[in-house]
Amino acid sequence: MARNKRLVSIYTIENMLSYPSFVGYSRKLMTLTMILKNGKMLLGMKNRGMGKGKWNGFGGKVEPNETIDDGAKREVKEECGLDVISMEKIGIIEFEYVGSKEILEGHIYSCYLFSGDIIESDEMAPIKWFKIEDSPCNQMWIDHKFWFPMILKNIPFKAHFKYLNDDTMLDSTIILTNSKEKLKEPWVNVIIKKDNQIILLKNFEESNYFNKHEKVKSGESVEDAAIRYLKSHYKIHDAVKVQKIAVVDIEFIDKQFIQEINVFVLDVSKINKYLQNEDFRLLDINIIQANKLWLDNKFFSTLLMMKPFKAYFLMDEDNILCSKYDNN
Repeated sequence: MARNKRLVSIYTIENMLSYPSFVGYSRKLMTLTMILKNGKMLLGMKNRGMGKGKWNGFGGKVEPNETIDDGAKREVKEECGLDVISMEKIGIIEFEYVGSKEILEGHIYSCYLFSGDIIESDEMAPIKWFKIEDSPCNQMWIDHKFWFPMILKNIPFKAHFKYLNDDTMLDSTIILTNSKEKLKEPWVNVIIKKDNQIILLKNFEESNYFNKHEKVKSGESVEDAAIRYLKSHYKIHDAVKVQKIAVVDIEFIDKQFIQEINVFVLDVSKINKYLQNEDFRLLDINIIQANKLWLDNKFFSTLLMMKPFKAYFLMDEDNILCSKYDNN
């Protein structure tokens, strides 16, 4: 029961992610089927047309008077010779190219049950099985690594990727179908800063310190939780003034709640007694960014501006699949 009290309002993904609309754009329906078996995936090298020279799953344009599902099955048969016995649509991806008024609407399927023999074609060759952990990501579309974890975990999603050209992606937005059903769980983190430096306790490991969030207790305000954080981690019992700078929503694709990290800052630039404490040490912002001590490098540079902002991270374990900042 206590845990449920800590969970606050139902999470609305639109609060952080603004999904683009495409008024006046035409659409081309496409399919892409990822064939998977025993921890491996089947990929083909595209030899002509869009994506030439890249490894990819199997798919293409949906023909007139053809259902999307039938188009997906036909493309698999034409490109690698296999017959799809069963498949499941996991996602829809909208691809936008700068300067084009056409959206490529890709319907993404996973297929674990199929029959027949692999047959290479003029369009796709060679065709090979790859261990999933050894997939040739550097020779695939850039966006693949951001949505493929949802395929593996069977999590429905919708995504938008904006490209300058086939090798340069400018923006990405990924929304999980079940995000609106998730609840937010409030946590706090307090960062002590002096000018453009962060103060750490000497016995804290840099590699994991900035992920040491603390859960807000039932009936406790986030401000009180921040003061408790300072007392427990820094042994600071004085009446100090902390300022809430950021609210960071962290959504893991396979969890049913959103971690809402309320990030407070204690600025001790003019309080010498904290700087003289032998238990403290200063860490320069450049070191923080080089060592990747937060989810991404942008976080601390934004934080040190001391202007309130919001951020959102969609995560698969330690990998960022989508990140957004709102400084308004």
